[in-house]
Amino acid sequence: MTSVSPAQSVAYALEQIAKAFAASDVRRAYEIANTVLVSGLAHPKLYNTRAVWFAQRGRDDLALADFQRSLALAPKDILTLNAAGLCLMRLQQFDQAAAAFGQAIVVDPANAQSHFRKGRALASAGKADDAEAALKQAALLDPANGEAMSSLASIAIGKGDLQTARFYSEQALGLNPADATAAASLASIDISQGEFAAAEHRIRTVLGDPKLAPQGRAVAQGLLGDALDGQDKPAEAFAAYLAEKNELQQIAAPMFAGKRRAVEVAEDLFRYFSDAPPGWLLSSAPSEPSPDEPETHVFLVGFLRTGSTLLEQILQSHPDISALDERDCLAEQAERYLVNYAGLQRFGALTGEALARERTAYWTAVRAQGVDLGKPVFVDKLPLNTIKLPLIAKLFPRAKILFTVRDPRDVILSCLRRHFATNGAMFEMLTLEGAARFYDAVMQIGELSRSMVPLPFVQHRYEDLIDDFEGSVSRVCDFVGVPWQDKMRDFSRTAPTQPILSPSGQQVKRPLYTDSVSQWRRYAEQLAPVMATLQPWIDRLGYPAAQRSIGTAVPSSR
Repeated sequence: MTSVSPAQSVAYALEQIAKAFAASDVRRAYEIANTVLVSGLAHPKLYNTRAVWFAQRGRDDLALADFQRSLALAPKDILTLNAAGLCLMRLQQFDQAAAAFGQAIVVDPANAQSHFRKGRALASAGKADDAEAALKQAALLDPANGEAMSSLASIAIGKGDLQTARFYSEQALGLNPADATAAASLASIDISQGEFAAAEHRIRTVLGDPKLAPQGRAVAQGLLGDALDGQDKPAEAFAAYLAEKNELQQIAAPMFAGKRRAVEVAEDLFRYFSDAPPGWLLSSAPSEPSPDEPETHVFLVGFLRTGSTLLEQILQSHPDISALDERDCLAEQAERYLVNYAGLQRFGALTGEALARERTAYWTAVRAQGVDLGKPVFVDKLPLNTIKLPLIAKLFPRAKILFTVRDPRDVILSCLRRHFATNGAMFEMLTLEGAARFYDAVMQIGELSRSMVPLPFVQHRYEDLIDDFEGSVSRVCDFVGVPWQDKMRDFSRTAPTQPILSPSGQQVKRPLYTDSVSQWRRYAEQLAPVMATLQPWIDRLGYPAAQRSIGTAVPSSR
């Protein structure tokens, strides 16, 4: 009897897989590949087959693992490199996705699709200039690539260059009249120019396409909400925003299935910190900064949509202040110490050299972002670092805390109207109730931390900044230890040169405006389901129901 060699077994399996794919029977292809892999045999195409099955079921984490196993056996396979990059995109790991597409480009520099995908990944990572270069290369290699043109239009909109955005959008539509991204870009331009009815017409045309992908449908629903809001139709606009969030929730749900939600982590942290013994945050940090650290270290925290990006841009216009926007340089420490009880126990016991190592890791991560730490003041701005305030206090007992607040009703409304990249925390923003519950959990940690952490702490109110710009900013300058400068009034002129990752990036490139204050009044009926959660914070922060409006409440760009 003739035995079958492993090579023959694999060859037969690949032949059967090819037949299954030819018959569109992906399940059969998966079953064959999985059986052979479980038996201990391996081949790149077997891993790729199983990865395709996982990806089709929304399990991009499992698909990525198999694509990586395939690449370990065939590291220059351009199709697998691109497939891995697409998985990473869906997992919101944009820097790693760009690296995967970059490896594909090394293998085949003339592959326009790899350049295009790298550009999309870089754009999602907030690296607009690098993204633009990659997309232009894609368009150069393939002039018929309308997607590259429409993506260039989106980047131009992010930079506030509406003329260039319109040019690329029209180029893309000339290549493909059904290009939803290009049509959405033109609608975005219409909205920015106050042409709300025209924007609505464009977006409804896009939404009428049955082939529109879920992600594109979500973006279109958000823009429809903006167009309706601009026409003072709050009920219809709110319904569109909820439709956007529902699409995003369905897209992201498989990624977070079976995982602890961010709000649950925050609520558990609050309970743990509430029961912590006195003095547990005492640290052995040096009393003076080391020669390679800034004299003053500031953490700018609060909650999403409370004006932290605006304040960070204003401060960064001061010559003595450098700032880091929306880069989590404490992510590894938070993962080690704040996600479960065992980690919290280790955190409470941190002293001496262990603390020093964690501080060094933080500063290494900061420097990797290219921040100028030679200035007297460094501001680390990440609103949800509020959750990490006890960690910050233990690692950096010399730090100062700037805590931004805004009317909770405007905060939650803005969260519903903004389009965030979906990670664990942002997943909470995909329902009205989830956003309010997460706000409550984060603010509870913030309030508790203010009472327990031994750090200088100042609360900065968004509405005060709008009402009295110079007075409000001068108080912040006094707190961080720099003198007020008249040039800070012109902060919007410096914003276009800065890479801004926050969804507020485009808004802070405008001069100061008042139309984002008291927007909640137009949506009071829609916000009613979460008022029981928000009311204690409305009262605590001093926002009465009959709060005086600042300026005229008019439709705004979210």
